[in-house]
Amino acid sequence: MRRSIIYWFAVVLIACHGTSDIRLGDGTRYVNNSADDQWVTLPDNSHVKLSSGTEVKLGPMFANGNRVVDLDGEGIFQVRAMPGKMFVVITKNLIIQGPGTKFRVDAVRSRPGEEVDLLEGRLKIRKSYHSDLDSVAEDLIPGDMLMINREIDLMEKERMKPDELEKVKGKF
Repeated sequence: MRRSIIYWFAVVLIACHGTSDIRLGDGTRYVNNSADDQWVTLPDNSHVKLSSGTEVKLGPMFANGNRVVDLDGEGIFQVRAMPGKMFVVITKNLIIQGPGTKFRVDAVRSRPGEEVDLLEGRLKIRKSYHSDLDSVAEDLIPGDMLMINREIDLMEKERMKPDELEKVKGKF
């Protein structure tokens, strides 16, 4: 009986907290093979919520300030600010960088389109590939979304509508 109470208390505590004890180290490649979203902790104590099937790979020397993450899938990022150190997410089509932010990235490599939604902080985003049409980086502020389609080589920034913003906030 005592074990049962402790077990259920632990389950409730984990469910309410929303994060897990999955910690990633420098150079780690991790795939969320579960059916549920998973929170993982990075060496700088930033957190990423990975959708089912999402893969991340941390760059070497991540803990020493080389805060680079390669992403294939959907990730919800809560990035801890570190003075003078940018946080970089690389996808098939984008290079996303910012100091300390909250944002969502939907970037499945098998699809031509990707999306970034910014809730807090600032981001600078540019194409990860050479484009003869447009290679200008975009600066995002809270409430901005950026979409890209590589097949037609189009990247555009828009403001999220209130219902879109609430939907993204609900994922955190």
